[in-house]
Amino acid sequence: MSAPLPEYFVGYAGLAHDSGPDHPESPARLSALLPVLESRVKRKKARFLEVLPEPDLAIFREGHDPKYIDFLESLAPNGPPVDLDGDTRVAYATVRALKEIAGALLNLSGTESGVSRRIFCAVRPPGHHAHFYGGMGFCAVNHLATLAVSRARANPAERILVLDFDVHHGNGTFDILTRLLPPDQFLFVSTHRYPFYPGTGSGRENREGPGGSGVLDLPLPAGTDDEDYRFVLEERILPRWDLFSPMTVLVSAGFDAHIADPLGEMALSEKTYRRIGEALGRRERGLTACFLEGGYSLPALAQSADAFLCGWDRE
Repeated sequence: MSAPLPEYFVGYAGLAHDSGPDHPESPARLSALLPVLESRVKRKKARFLEVLPEPDLAIFREGHDPKYIDFLESLAPNGPPVDLDGDTRVAYATVRALKEIAGALLNLSGTESGVSRRIFCAVRPPGHHAHFYGGMGFCAVNHLATLAVSRARANPAERILVLDFDVHHGNGTFDILTRLLPPDQFLFVSTHRYPFYPGTGSGRENREGPGGSGVLDLPLPAGTDDEDYRFVLEERILPRWDLFSPMTVLVSAGFDAHIADPLGEMALSEKTYRRIGEALGRRERGLTACFLEGGYSLPALAQSADAFLCGWDRE
């Protein structure tokens, strides 16, 4: 039996989310990915997933303080934008984008445990810095963590792996998983530059529970290159991944550790992103869902995402 065709979800309403003037997290990031995804669909490598937006943000109450979700839903169509911090702005257009993403999350949360399915979600704003109490660091809500909590509550025996390869530590995802999920139900793995924003992920909170569950933060120095990352992937990540043997894999796919990225000061190339995709493709069992996070050089973002998808499809 052949593997199911990969799906791509594009949050088109995210094109209207405005992070502010000259902000690196711009609508152009999503626009840069569209030709990559459209080309692959045209060549029958994948299909687009189309879902209706949700009327509200109810699903995000799974992973966030309900008071914060109440605040987001209170943003008026003609109201001014609100700055959550120096990097993160939300407005009614943001809420529209999140309602569209909520539709995709509900679709994915309904995927039965053990059913093979793989999807790449090209969405903005990104999510992995958003913590239980609110947004930060370009992120309004945490899509991935919301899906993880929703699936864990529906399937208490399901083992969930979260892999975050953004150049920044996924502090928000860490916060939500460790706050809301049983410690033996998930494995959180993050590779990231350290010390760097947001200042977390030193490795001091690493732990290994039954069956390989727990936390595996892998801080990397500035300038980490493809060979450095290959060693970390093959010697640190994959053995723990295989030990844990997850049924669901959720990926924070940030491409800002690329050598051309203006923010990351790392030295990865498309070779590493293809290698990560290949590792993902060899280990699929049930639902595998990837969510776009960082990546601020538009050419490097498109090339890296394409390499990742090619590796994932084992082309």
